[in-house]
Amino acid sequence: MWSTIEVEISCFRECDTDTVFEIQQAAYKPLYEKYHDDSSNPYMESKEAVYHKYTRAGTTGYLFILNGAAVGAVRINTYDDKSGRVSALCVRPQFQGEGIAQEALLEIEKLHPDIEKWYLDTILEEPGNCHLYEKVGYRKTGKTEVINEKMTLVYYEKIQINSDL
Repeated sequence: MWSTIEVEISCFRECDTDTVFEIQQAAYKPLYEKYHDDSSNPYMESKEAVYHKYTRAGTTGYLFILNGAAVGAVRINTYDDKSGRVSALCVRPQFQGEGIAQEALLEIEKLHPDIEKWYLDTILEEPGNCHLYEKVGYRKTGKTEVINEKMTLVYYEKIQINSDL
């Protein structure tokens, strides 16, 4: 059923700051209200902080476009050791569960063929998030980090296989 979703990937531009901030607020507010993770939840970031994180060196921001509308966003940090980190992936709540993040992640990986190992973390207590990342090939590293009595981060990695070899 998800194969019919066609998500367009658009590189972040300064004029996208308001849109990304709005998407991030909508997507992360329910998680903030559930876990009260004041220091780590992107919901707590100011618009200026979002802009700074999307434009800092080594970071590429992307928007997920569906039928002409921005429905999600993510930051990709790349490093000299040919690794990359997926950070603050978010999809508007009304579009969650439709395969948009899955499609977007796979497309973004294709945009970074030089990345050999991908990293990310997510909330262990959110089985849908864990399922998404495992479905697209991420595996738990064994590392976890307790944020508070309700929430633990679980760390994932994915070895990128270059199909051109």
